[in-house]
Order: sequence, then C-alpha cells, then structure tokens
Amino acid sequence: MRYLLLFSLLCITLRISGQAENTEVPPKKFIHYLDHVGLVLIESLDPGMTLYGFSRKYNVSIDSILAANPDLVPNAIPLGYPVNIPIWPGSISFSPPAGINQEMELVYQVQPKETLYRISKGFLGVSPETISNLNPNVGQGLAIGQVLKIGWYVPSSIKAPFAASSVAAGKDSILLKPKDYILEAHEAGNKIQEQKGLAVWKPGNVNAHFYVLHPTAKVGSYMEITNPMLKRTITAKVAGHIPPGLYQSNVGIVVSPSTARALGALDQQFYARWRYVE
Repeated sequence: MRYLLLFSLLCITLRISGQAENTEVPPKKFIHYLDHVGLVLIESLDPGMTLYGFSRKYNVSIDSILAANPDLVPNAIPLGYPVNIPIWPGSISFSPPAGINQEMELVYQVQPKETLYRISKGFLGVSPETISNLNPNVGQGLAIGQVLKIGWYVPSSIKAPFAASSVAAGKDSILLKPKDYILEAHEAGNKIQEQKGLAVWKPGNVNAHFYVLHPTAKVGSYMEITNPMLKRTITAKVAGHIPPGLYQSNVGIVVSPSTARALGALDQQFYARWRYVE
C-alpha cells in the first residue's frame, strides 16, 4: 500500500512538472532604434539561417534588409553576423492580436538620456499613454536598462514594397548563405586565437556598422565575440588595431556602439570572450 501511494505521488509530481514545461513563456524579441535606419530587430545569422529565411520569417523584403545593413556583401556574409531586420512601426499592435504567436511580443531596453516621450513619439509614433498603459510602472520614471513592453509584431500587416516578395519567398535556402570565416581560416592552416577579458565601447551615434578593434588581429578579418552573461555570440569585422596608450593596458577589445548593443552590453565595460585570426 505504501509503495502504491509513493508511485501515485510520483506520477502527480511528474504531471505537474510536465505542465510547467509546456507553459514556459517563449523569449521576448528586443526591438532597437538605430540612427539613420529606424526600428530594427537584431538577429544573429546562425547556422541554417539565411537572409531569405529572415525575409520569410518577418515578411520583410530582401532590399529592405540589405538597406538596413550597409556593411553586408550579399555573397560574403559572415556566419554569426548581427543582421538588422527593419521593423515598420505600422506593423506593431499595441494590444494583443488574436492568434498571434507569443514569440512576436516586443520589448525595448531604455538607453541613456531616453525619455518615455522620445521612445513613444519619436520611435513608435504613438502617444506616451499608449506605452504607459502597457507598462504601469513607468509613472515612477524610466531607468537606464529598464525593459519596456512595446507591443506585438504583426508581419501580415506589412504591405509592398516593404513586405517580402513571392520571388524571394521561393528562393532556394542556400542562396545568400553565410560563410564561416573562422572555420575557413582554420582549414587554411591559420591559427585561431582565443582570448577573454575586458571589452569597452564609447557612446556615440548608433549606426548599422558592426566592428571591433584589437591589438594584433588581422585587419579586415572577422572576429567571433561572445557575451557570456547573456550567452550571446556575434561576428564583427576587425576594423583596425587599438591605438597604443589610448586605453588601459587591461582592455582586450574595443567594439562599436552597434556591436555593444547587439551583444546586449549596457555598461561601457563588460567581460567577453573572442576568437580571431592573427
């Protein structure tokens, strides 16, 4: 009898645990505002994904994606590159649309010197009340790094010429496939260096350029950078070497503001890991 009772309790525990797993809330999508580009989602070009894949997923034309990523060369896209996916403000619903996937819920992380008015009117084109209704705690003021609920992305509301074309949707997935430059360099006999340490960046105009400075990395190559705190990895182009004496001796890499944002770094100094070719 005692064993039967224990077995019953075990079944109930497993059932409750299974229900908890099934009700896990999918991660939210962070939306950003870039100067001269507008609202974007930043998606790392991971293995198996292509620009056409992003086009179909978000119903955004390839031309719009390329325009939001001036550094991209269509036939030489580095694996792990943080691609800016342009978001038309009219595609955002400020109330939960019926039947929409929870993964399309959008959030925004408050940056230095930003106000509720600037985020709502300047970025989204709506009244501050629209955003405050989604975030009752904003009446106490915004804090740097605070995460605001923005709304829900509705891809089906996007129309031409911004929407993905039927031609792009029918393209083979191998087109515009990213290249693993780190792997190619290793196979070519080049030594891949791995380091970890302090990464820094300076606030400035946030654009669509993802680059990094390093003391010895090959200029023009690509560096794989990881923010271990957020488990976020991207690839950025080595634009040059760190000028001697400009930074403290313990600084390992200097990244652009866009690179820092793609890595989720809010503080101007953060711990990182990186792989590169000398």
